[in-house]
Amino acid sequence: MRRAIVHIGMPRSGSTTLQHILARHRTELKFGGVLYPDLTPASAAHEPHISHQHLGEALDGRRPRREAHELLARLSDELARTDADTVLLSYEDFIQEKRAAAIADVLRTVFARYGFAMEAVIVVKPQSALLNSIYAHRMQLMRERRVFADFARSYERSGRFAYDRLAEPWVAVCSGAVRAVPLHDRRDVEPLVTRFFTQLQLWDRVAGILRADDLTRVENRSPGPVAVEVSRRLRAMRMQDRCPVRPREIMRAVERLAVARGFDQTQFKGVTPDLRRRLDDRYRSVNDRFAQMVWQQPWSNVMAPEPDHAMNEIASLPADPKRELQIASILSDVCRSFGVLPAHPRTGSLAEIAFDCRESLAMTLRWSRWRVH
Repeated sequence: MRRAIVHIGMPRSGSTTLQHILARHRTELKFGGVLYPDLTPASAAHEPHISHQHLGEALDGRRPRREAHELLARLSDELARTDADTVLLSYEDFIQEKRAAAIADVLRTVFARYGFAMEAVIVVKPQSALLNSIYAHRMQLMRERRVFADFARSYERSGRFAYDRLAEPWVAVCSGAVRAVPLHDRRDVEPLVTRFFTQLQLWDRVAGILRADDLTRVENRSPGPVAVEVSRRLRAMRMQDRCPVRPREIMRAVERLAVARGFDQTQFKGVTPDLRRRLDDRYRSVNDRFAQMVWQQPWSNVMAPEPDHAMNEIASLPADPKRELQIASILSDVCRSFGVLPAHPRTGSLAEIAFDCRESLAMTLRWSRWRVH
């Protein structure tokens, strides 16, 4: 049978970089026998997506049901017409989708109809690194006003970190054909892009296609500590409600200003050594079960440990008048550029409390389907 490889996760683990490369070389890959289909629905044709996020969200019920039928029909048409012996889908949240949606089963059925056997691949990193990345990403979307420690306490037992349970449906549906690629591998210092395609036994096909900058490419880089603090304050000012522009666009402007002024030379780091040790202890058995499923050896034999980065969260550091002026200047310039007057933080207002309740409920329903103890 031909191969259908589904890149299912994890989020914030090099997924956007890999998707940019796959989309950039879609035509060349097709000539090499690898199909990376464009599955953008008609409703979003003005904004084609580099990944298969639309398909994942449609199958999960977050987009209209008609789009699920539309995209599955388009995938079926691509599979029926292609001469490729390998098809590759990529959406980093496939692994997080609702079990009731049975997405792995749905995709396996479609692939099998056209003679493709389904496999899955996951890129993973330690839970402490993922927790830090999730917080930084929420800051890019202007969705947090809590300091990192408060966020971590409410979130560190989320089912999103139970890698073994998340992988189980895919292991079962793929008859065990699930590969895992560490974001940082203690056995191999090659770039993630090289290791990803090597694990999939596709390196010989893509090596001559990739450009030099593909191997060092980093997309969707996490923000630095100044941008994170500005986001926290903008969120408290309700900037997302007072400005017609999407929060992500506002934060792109913040990140550009911070870097241009030389403030954010490093990425945000909220994890302390104590928190890292606590998470390592909490998830040791979870990670070893996962490692046995995908590597048949202990987690510590494969996953490179996270280096001890100094915590650089501004809200948790002693006050620094010079740094406060830097933050204030970015806040002022961003508000001015989007035509919004700076405002005092509206903590404790009914609107703020309602927003926080909605956010907490969404996180509970979306990400904490299992509690990890």
